[in-house]
Amino acid sequence: METILLDNPIDNRKICSNAVVVLGFFDGVHIAHQKIIFKARKIADDKQVPLVVLTFDKHPKELYLDDKNFKYIDTLSEKTAKMRKFNVDLLVVMTFNESTCRLKPADFIDNVILMFNPSVVVVGYDYTYGPKKIANIQTLLTYSKGKFDLVIEPEATFKGVKIGSTEIKEAISHGNVKLAADLLGCPYSMSGVVVHGFHRGHMLGFPTANLCINCKKILPCNGVYATQTLIKGKLYNSMTSVGYNDTFNNNKKTIETYIFDFCEDIYGEKIILYWYEFIRDNIKFNDINSLINQLNIDKTNIQRYFDKK
Repeated sequence: METILLDNPIDNRKICSNAVVVLGFFDGVHIAHQKIIFKARKIADDKQVPLVVLTFDKHPKELYLDDKNFKYIDTLSEKTAKMRKFNVDLLVVMTFNESTCRLKPADFIDNVILMFNPSVVVVGYDYTYGPKKIANIQTLLTYSKGKFDLVIEPEATFKGVKIGSTEIKEAISHGNVKLAADLLGCPYSMSGVVVHGFHRGHMLGFPTANLCINCKKILPCNGVYATQTLIKGKLYNSMTSVGYNDTFNNNKKTIETYIFDFCEDIYGEKIILYWYEFIRDNIKFNDINSLINQLNIDKTNIQRYFDKK
């Protein structure tokens, strides 16, 4: 898969010819996104033309709503890796800035979409590239007439729950990582570098990897989780705590992972966490022995969880 970064797309160039183009932000590349991509892939294969995905480097809401605390399911590199798995020929990442935000619907079509000379454009039912009152499906339908065929994928649900990035982020932020996995089609994941923490885990007999992650990633709520950790290509069962180490009265939120059957020094290494199940809320213990006893219970419960999978 080729990836192109577009800083200023309005330069009248043609990137490819007669492509099938998919439009969307695709945060999480969840199962409804996958359905759109699979449909577009089939159309492209039938026509024997390239499949192009056009996305943005940041969500439009972050800019036009001036939401500096906007959180994401995937980083751009994580999204790119997922697109590669779905047999996309060309991923185009367009810079979303003030200029993009001010584009009129006709200009977005003529100056951006038509760069790919598309025969077909495929979108989800709620696609937008800016403020919804002007950058919506209806305006796309109006201004695309006679220029390309527009295929609109309807809303998708899972057991009565809308499949959408907003719903997935809400599930994650409430600790429902199992629902998030169902909607994503895979466990929620985050990558980061292992950094030094307070080193209390060694004292307790549960040495942990402290993860430094991208601050724009959505975090599960405080608690203990059944996770798996990918280290140098090998997957380990693990238990992960999100929170403030209540027993020790920390004021800094941490993500700490105890990796089963693992004892290597991995400071500075990049690892990936996969989140499977919320186990319990954080507890402030009266003494260290009570904390150690609970950690042993957690480890047993999590190992049983994975043994049943």
